[in-house]
Amino acid sequence: MMALHDTLDIAILAEDDDIQAVAKPAGLVVHPAYRHPDGTLTDAVFADADRRGLPRPWLLHRLDRETSGVVLFARTEEARRNLVRQFEQRQIVKRYLAIIGGDLEISSGEIDAPLCRDPLDRRRVIVLPAGKPARTRFRVLAARNGFSLVLAEPLTGRTHQIRAHLAFRGAPLAGDLTYGGATEATQAAGIERAQLHAWELAFRHPATGASTTVRAPLPADMRAACATLGLDEDIPIDSSRTTGDECD
Repeated sequence: MMALHDTLDIAILAEDDDIQAVAKPAGLVVHPAYRHPDGTLTDAVFADADRRGLPRPWLLHRLDRETSGVVLFARTEEARRNLVRQFEQRQIVKRYLAIIGGDLEISSGEIDAPLCRDPLDRRRVIVLPAGKPARTRFRVLAARNGFSLVLAEPLTGRTHQIRAHLAFRGAPLAGDLTYGGATEATQAAGIERAQLHAWELAFRHPATGASTTVRAPLPADMRAACATLGLDEDIPIDSSRTTGDECD
């Protein structure tokens, strides 16, 4: 794992001639927008490419500002087309680690509930029959004292999908102010942001076709929260990059 930027806490998780995967820190916007014209993750990646005399890569997907974890870039046009097709055909597996408050009642399952923008608050996404189909698979890794560590896999790619689905089931992300997960208990545990981490991305390498898995180690704030809540013994083993079929 290499440092990507001198002033931002960003690491390269995997890179070759075709792809670059980096670890996005929580609180950093992925790409420039009206309220965030610079100082983004993409700016850092582009600056790194410029320093090394490399072409600027293509951003392939996004994460919410508060969410940490794996972000994938393509370094060639051929790789970009291949990976965009994998995303569109839902061949890329995304797995997240989440700390939730509340009880999902079952240890594993699937949330199948349509999502749309909340007509009363455009910052939120809610479950409504008229929404777009959305499915999230989950598995509870540990549950103690009213909190759980959960492995979540979105099977569709809706905005705020994991956050909205877990809140719909009465188990919002710990620290998630938008979806009701910021409570006195989360404040007492020192939780200051929605506890969601894009832990693993699995895909076919665009040049070789090999099964490739990239993982981002759990960041310090979520490790500390897990330790405080007694969930740290159940954190999956982290590795920066694994090749081979690990998608079963």
